Amino acid sequence: MVALDADMNRDEDCDNIGLGCALEHFSEVEEVLNMLDNVKNIYNTPAFEVEYEKLYTILKQYYEQPHLLDPHLDKMLAKIMSIINDKTTPFELKHATFNYMYQIIRVRGYKVVVRHLPHEVSDLLTVLTYLEAQGPDDKETWRSRFVLLLWLSIVVIIPFHMSRLDGFAPDQPGAGTSKKLTVMERIFNICKTYALSKDSCAEASAYLASKFLIRSDVKELYMSSFFDWACDLHSNLQEENTIHYGVLAAVAAVLKHGKRDDLLPFTPKLLEWVTKQNYQQHKAMLVRKYGVKIVQRIGLTFLRPRVASWRYTRGSRSLAVTLGGSSAAAGDTEPLAAPPDDDDQDIPQEVEDVVELLLCSLRDDDTVVRWSAAKGVGRIGARLPALAAADVCDSVLVLFADNERDTAWHGGCMALAELGRRGLISPRQLRSAVRCAAAALARDEARAAGGGGGGGGLAARDAACHAAWAIARAYDAAALAPHADLLANSLIATACFDREINCRRAASAAYQENVGRHGLFPHGIDVLTAADFQSVGPRTHAYLVVAPTVASYPEYTRPLLDHLVTLKLEHWDCAIRDLAARALSKLTDKIPEYVATEVLPKLVKKTESIDLNIRHGAILGIGEAIYALSQADLPDGRKGDTLVDEELWARVRGLVGELRSRQLLRGLGGELMRQAACHCLAKLALARTPVQKEDTVDEWLNLIEECLSHEVQAIREKAIEALPHVFDQYLKDDNLLYGDVTAKQKRMQLVEKYCSQLGNTGVNGQFLRMGYARALGALPKFVLAEQMQLVIQSLIDCTKVTEVTLTWAEARRDAVVGLTEVCQTLGLGSGLERFVGEMRTALLECLSEYTVDMRGDIGAWVREASMTGLLSLCRQCAADAPQLNDAAAVRSVACGVAQQAVEKIDRTRAHAGRIFTALIYNDPPIANIPHHEALKRIFPCEEVEVRRSDEPETASESSAVVLWLFPGHTMPRFVQLLAFPAYRYHVLKGLVVSAGELTESLVKHTTQSLFSYLNTLHEDRQTMESICATITQVFADNLHVKRITGPMFNFLDRLLSSGSISPILEDSESTFALDILKYLQLELRGGKNIYKLLDSINVLCQLIQVGGVVMSRSLGQLMIYVCYADRYVRRCAAARLYEALTLYGDQCALEQEALDQVMTILAETDWEKDINELRPIRNEICDLMGIKRPVMKSKAQAL
Repeated sequence: MVALDADMNRDEDCDNIGLGCALEHFSEVEEVLNMLDNVKNIYNTPAFEVEYEKLYTILKQYYEQPHLLDPHLDKMLAKIMSIINDKTTPFELKHATFNYMYQIIRVRGYKVVVRHLPHEVSDLLTVLTYLEAQGPDDKETWRSRFVLLLWLSIVVIIPFHMSRLDGFAPDQPGAGTSKKLTVMERIFNICKTYALSKDSCAEASAYLASKFLIRSDVKELYMSSFFDWACDLHSNLQEENTIHYGVLAAVAAVLKHGKRDDLLPFTPKLLEWVTKQNYQQHKAMLVRKYGVKIVQRIGLTFLRPRVASWRYTRGSRSLAVTLGGSSAAAGDTEPLAAPPDDDDQDIPQEVEDVVELLLCSLRDDDTVVRWSAAKGVGRIGARLPALAAADVCDSVLVLFADNERDTAWHGGCMALAELGRRGLISPRQLRSAVRCAAAALARDEARAAGGGGGGGGLAARDAACHAAWAIARAYDAAALAPHADLLANSLIATACFDREINCRRAASAAYQENVGRHGLFPHGIDVLTAADFQSVGPRTHAYLVVAPTVASYPEYTRPLLDHLVTLKLEHWDCAIRDLAARALSKLTDKIPEYVATEVLPKLVKKTESIDLNIRHGAILGIGEAIYALSQADLPDGRKGDTLVDEELWARVRGLVGELRSRQLLRGLGGELMRQAACHCLAKLALARTPVQKEDTVDEWLNLIEECLSHEVQAIREKAIEALPHVFDQYLKDDNLLYGDVTAKQKRMQLVEKYCSQLGNTGVNGQFLRMGYARALGALPKFVLAEQMQLVIQSLIDCTKVTEVTLTWAEARRDAVVGLTEVCQTLGLGSGLERFVGEMRTALLECLSEYTVDMRGDIGAWVREASMTGLLSLCRQCAADAPQLNDAAAVRSVACGVAQQAVEKIDRTRAHAGRIFTALIYNDPPIANIPHHEALKRIFPCEEVEVRRSDEPETASESSAVVLWLFPGHTMPRFVQLLAFPAYRYHVLKGLVVSAGELTESLVKHTTQSLFSYLNTLHEDRQTMESICATITQVFADNLHVKRITGPMFNFLDRLLSSGSISPILEDSESTFALDILKYLQLELRGGKNIYKLLDSINVLCQLIQVGGVVMSRSLGQLMIYVCYADRYVRRCAAARLYEALTLYGDQCALEQEALDQVMTILAETDWEKDINELRPIRNEICDLMGIKRPVMKSKAQAL
C-alpha cells in the first residue's frame, strides 16, 4: 500500500537523488506540456509507454525540490482537465491522461495538487459518474481511480446542501433504492468501497472520507453508520484476512479533521473497540500505526482545545537578543498570550487509558509507530492541566531505565522532544529531562543488543539530539542555565565521537541551536565554528581534528577525555576503539596531569576485564597515552611521562607477560589482543619506556616474532610496525648487555634468525616468509648495514619460484616489498651499489611471474610489487648514482612495465600505467629510457598527473586526465609504442593477451586501438611487416604456454578478420600467414584440448582468404576436423567452414559450380552422424576443392 503522508511518493530507485538542491527551476516544462498535448496521438500505441517512462524520468529529478513545479501546475492541470472534461474523449485516452496526472501528484504531493483541481458544483456529478464507471478490482486503471478519489475530495467541500443535486425529493417514493440513490449515498458508498481496496486507492479514500463525513449535512446521516460499519468490519483484528488498512486510515482521518462536538458521542465506543482489539500487540505495523493515530485522536476529542497557561514561555526568538544585541524586534521577548486555564477541570477516565496506550506504544518495534505515539503524547499533554501533564512527563522519563530496550529510549526521546518544543516540561522536571537526553546521547551498544528498529542506540541518540534542539527552542537562558554545561558536554562529545555521521551532524545542529537561542554554552561560537555540520562529517576528521580543537577549551577537555575512556575505548566496534585511542593521544597534551594520574590507572585496571572489547581498547589507550605523555611538556620543563609512578610503569612493562599468563593471546579474542599488544609495544618503544630487566625486551621480541608468523595479515602488520621501534630503542647501544651477549651480537643473531626463516618450507612456511620478509624491510639502517649482503641475498632467494613454493605468491610479493624497503632504508651511499644489479635482475624476473591457482592470477601481486620496486630503484640511482642506470637495465624496466600496462587485469594495468609515467617524468630524470622525448609527447605531463612516491593519490576532477583503470583511456596511448622497435615485442605480447580475452569491454578497446593504429600503417609497409614478424615471434617463443596461446588464437582470428593487415595478407611474397599456420599446427600437435581445437578452427577459416599454399593447408586441416572424433568439433568445423567459404569463396580458385556443391554438402549433411558415414562425404568435398584427402595413420606406421 502506498502511503499518502509527506514522504508518500519517494521512489527508492531514483538515480538522480545526487542532484540534491542543485536545480533552480522546472527547466523541462515545455517538454512536459508538449507530452501532455501529444498523449491524444499516442495513447493507444507502443510509443505511449516510451513517453510515460520519459515523463517519469523527467519528474523524478524534482523529488528533492518539488516546489519548483508549483508555478506550472495550473498550466499542466489545465491541459489534463481539457482532455478529461471532453465528452468525446475515449476512456482509454482518459486513463492515459490520469496516468500522467498521477506522476505529477507523485512528485508534488496530493495535498498541493488537489488545491489546483477544479471544484465547481458541476464537477461533482462528473467525477462521481467517472468513479462509478470504474471497476474497483481493475489492476490496469488504479491510477485513474486514485486521481478521481483525490479530485472528489476537493469537490465535496462545495458550500451547498448536497440534496439540491438530487433529481428527486428525499421523501419521494423510490428514493434510497438502487435505482434512485442520493448523491450523498453514492459518495458514501464510494468511500466504503475503496476503503476496502488493497491498493493506493484505500488511502485516497481515507482522505475523501475525512472531507466528506465532516460536512454539516452529512455527519448527522452517515458518520454514526460509518463508525459502526468500521467497528463491525474489524471485530477481530487478529485475523489477517479481515484487516482493511484503508478503513483504519479513514477512521483516523475522520477523527483528525472532524469537529470535537460532532465526534464526542462516538469516542467512548471507538475507544472501547480499539482497546478491545489489543492493537499494540498486533504483528502488522500498519495496524499498530493506525491504532496509535486513532487512540490519540480519541484522547484529543475528550479534551477541549486550549493553550495551557501553565506551560513554559518559549525562549528568545531573536538571535540579536541572545548574542547581546542592543534591541530586538517587537514581540521577540514577549510571552505568548494564553486564555485563562482551568486546572480544576475534570479529566475523563478515558484520557488516562489513552495516555497509557500511547506510553506503551513508545516502546514499539517500529519507528513510525513510536513517532506517532510521541506526537500524540505531546498533543494530549498540551491540553492537560499542569499536574496531569507533569504525571505524563514523569511517565515518559520512566522509559529511560537501564533495563529498557533501545526502542523505549528512542520513543522516550521523541516524546521528550514533543513535550519540550511545546514547553510542557516544567522547570522542576527539566533537570531530569536533560539528564535523560544526555544519557541517551551516550547510549551505544552492539547492534545485536538493539531491538527492532533501535539499532544499538543509533535512533535513540538521533532522537536525543532532536530533544536537545527542541528544549533549546522552548526554554530561555534562566531555565537552562543549571543544565547548560551537561547539555553542552553531551552534545559536543556526540558531535565529535559518535559512530554514525547522522548522529554527529544532528548533535552539531542541536549545539548550534542552543548557542543561538540562549548563548549559555562555553565558547559557543568558537566551538561551533570548529564542529560545524560539515566538519563533523568525516569520522576520522571529527576524532582527530575537531575533538582536539574543542578540547583546547578547558571546559570541554575533561568531559571529552572521560567520554573517550568510559565509552569509546570500550565500544563494540573495533574501528571506533582504534580511533578513540588515537584521539586520546591528541587530547593528552591538554591536561597531562589528569591523564597520568587518573586516566592511565583506569586503563591499566581495565586490562583485567573479562570483556574483550574493554581489554582491547584499554591496551590501545595505554600505548597512545604513554606516547602522548612522553611528548607533552609540563610547566616545569619536564616531560609528561615523569608523572607516571613506578608501580604503574611496572604494570605497563609487564602487560605482555600478564596477557600470556592469563592465556589471553589465544583463540579468536587473542587475535585482537595480539594486534593491540604490538601496537602498544610500538608506542612504548617510541616513548622510550624505561626497561630494567632484559627479560622484558625478550618477552616483547618473542611476542613480535610470534605475530610475524601469524596467518592474519593485520597482526603481522602490527608486529612489523613495532619491531623497528624496539630495535631502535633497546638494541642500538652496542655496549648494552642482554644476558651473556652484547646488544650488537643480539642484533646479529636476530637478523640471522629472520633471514633463515625466509627459506622455511614447512607447514607455516608461507606466513613465516611473509612476516619476516616485511620485518627485514622495516629494520633500521644501523641493523641492515651490519649484514647487508645476508639480508639482500636472503630476500632475493625468497623471490624465486620453486616447486614447493609455487603457490606462495604472497610470500614472494612481500619479499619484493621487503627488498624495496631495504633499498630505501640503506640508500646508495652505504655500499648498496654492489648489489643493485642483482636486485634489479631479481625484480625483473618477478615481473614475468604469472602463477595461477584457484584464486586466479596471483602472480599479479608479485608483478605489481616488482614494478614499484623497480621504479624506486631507478629513482635512487638517478638521484645518487646515475651510472647504475645503464641502457640495457633501464630498457628492460621500461619494456617490462609497458607490457604490464596493456595486459588484462585492470588493477595491474592501472598500476603499470602510473609507474610508466612516473619513470618518464621522474625528477631528476632517469637516463637511457628509449625514445624518452617521444614518450613525453604520447603521455603529456598535464594528462597523467605525475606524483612523487610519497604523495597520496587523489581523485582528479579534470576531464583531461588519464583514467588508468579504463582501457579506453590507456590502450590508444600504449599502442603508439609499437612504432618503436625497443617496445614492440613486449607491448605486442601484452596486447595479444588482452585482445584475445573474453572480457567484452577490454577486447573492444584493445582491438579498436590496435586495428586503428595498424590501419594508419598501410602506407608504411616496413613497420607493418615488422609488427607482423613480431607477432609471429611472440607465437613462436610461447608455444605450449597456455597463458599466451589460448588468447593468441582469438587474437589472430580478430586480427585476420579486421582487414587491418590486408596489405600483408595480399602480398604473395609475405610469409606471415604461412608462419602463423606452421606455429598453429605445432601448437596443436599431440594435443587433445577441445577448446584449443575450436579456437584454431576460427583461425584456419580466416587463413582461407590468403589463397595459395596457405589456403590449401588450412582447408586440409579443416577436413581433418570435419571427421574428428568429437561430434561437437565436427559440427563447428563444418559450420564455420561454410561461413568462411561464403566470405572468401572467391579466393579458392574453384569453379562456381563446385563451390556451390561444397556449400550444399556442408549445409545439408548431419555432421553428428557416425564418422564412417561422414568420411566418404568428406572425401567428396576434398575432391571438389582439389585438395588431398586426409589419410589415417595406421598403428604400424605410427610406430
